[in-house]
Amino acid sequence: MAVTIALLAVFDPLLARLVPSGILAMTGLTRAPVQFLPLLLLGAGALFLLRRGLARTGGFTAQSLILLLAAAQLNGFAVGPLDLFDLAVFSIFGIWLATRALDTRRPIYLPPAILLGGLLIALSVAHLPVGSPVRWFIGTFGITRAALVAFLITDLCRDRAALTMFIHALLAVAAVSAAIGIVQFTLAYSGIYYFTFIDPPLSAFKPTPLGFVMRASGLCITAQHYSSFLVLAFPFALWRLSDNWRLRDFALVALLAGGILVSWNFGALFAAMLIGAALPFLRYPGHIVHILLGAALAASLGYFTGLLQLVYDISFGDAGVAKGIDQRHTLFQLGIEKIADNPLIGTGPQQFASGDGNFWHRPVHNAFGQAGAELGILATLILVAMFFYLATELGRLCMYKPARAMAAPALLALFAFLQLTQSEPNLDQANTWLMFGFAQAIALVLWRELRGQSH
Repeated sequence: MAVTIALLAVFDPLLARLVPSGILAMTGLTRAPVQFLPLLLLGAGALFLLRRGLARTGGFTAQSLILLLAAAQLNGFAVGPLDLFDLAVFSIFGIWLATRALDTRRPIYLPPAILLGGLLIALSVAHLPVGSPVRWFIGTFGITRAALVAFLITDLCRDRAALTMFIHALLAVAAVSAAIGIVQFTLAYSGIYYFTFIDPPLSAFKPTPLGFVMRASGLCITAQHYSSFLVLAFPFALWRLSDNWRLRDFALVALLAGGILVSWNFGALFAAMLIGAALPFLRYPGHIVHILLGAALAASLGYFTGLLQLVYDISFGDAGVAKGIDQRHTLFQLGIEKIADNPLIGTGPQQFASGDGNFWHRPVHNAFGQAGAELGILATLILVAMFFYLATELGRLCMYKPARAMAAPALLALFAFLQLTQSEPNLDQANTWLMFGFAQAIALVLWRELRGQSH
């Protein structure tokens, strides 16, 4: 061990070049004589603690679900195009192949949501002879990984106990991530310390009602990755609060709401407001008339007293928060043109970013437009079918009281992500497919329970 540490110290200047600059900046080791070795020892200690912690959670299912959720909020720790989430997904899939896939007594489910994901992979693979091989590989890898996430979640969550454990892990990871984001924003806003994994770091700054500030992204590579995960957890936290009205549940909801706010991702803010507005209708279906009357009264008072105008002036107004709308409109217009040129096949995965007129070198910031521009109009229809099918299944489950506590928050999360897809390129985003997989698992398990009770 002593010889190994000595060799690592000698070759530290070479090994340190493999470490992303964002990690070195966050740890303050950029000017230290030894940079790689401290990170290696810290990482080894973290892995040891993680191993001890996972050993107490139970078997392969619990450990895999916790790792997937945690890794989804740690994708800032990356080497090149690969991050911890990629490592977690393919490691878990490898273990699944070696242990579960060969068990003939354990059926493998391929429900509609998983088959639709497979169709997207097939469309992406069909573009291999066309365009840049490197971009094709990166794009196909992203879509394959996304569909694989949904498959693993669906396969592992086979009963109510696994679903409940997933919700608890989701809320715990979201709470920790939100706390990190709030601390990150507070330190930057106070001018004490700046750290971000957004690349380039200057793009983390955004005009807001508080001025030109650095938005929180936690340990993620974008504020959108960070905030959309919190949006996924938000309806489950609100539903739990409405069940018990305990102080710790109030604190959890406040923590998640604060984390979403300091991300200054306005798509996520609107999605959280949508969840808050829609939840009473699903939580208290017997009082829909009263809720509508109260909402109409509040809207009228807000309008005629000028409160709504005041809120708009403070939050949006001239703060410059709509700066990215014109860019999104231009990208979407370019996407429509590409769909018109190649309606059946599109430009190919990751090919749109290098297309004519795309001076930002970014995908269409709308998942449906992104799917059509890169994979053809059939991919857009597949994505529409995914949302429509899962919304139908969860909506039907909400009609049954035993299933409502899980189905209703999942339906709210689905609607929130439907809104997020309008402003972000979420076609292959990890959190979107975590939501797809969990929604599909909920539908499979709860329908099985209800049919069993009917007999």
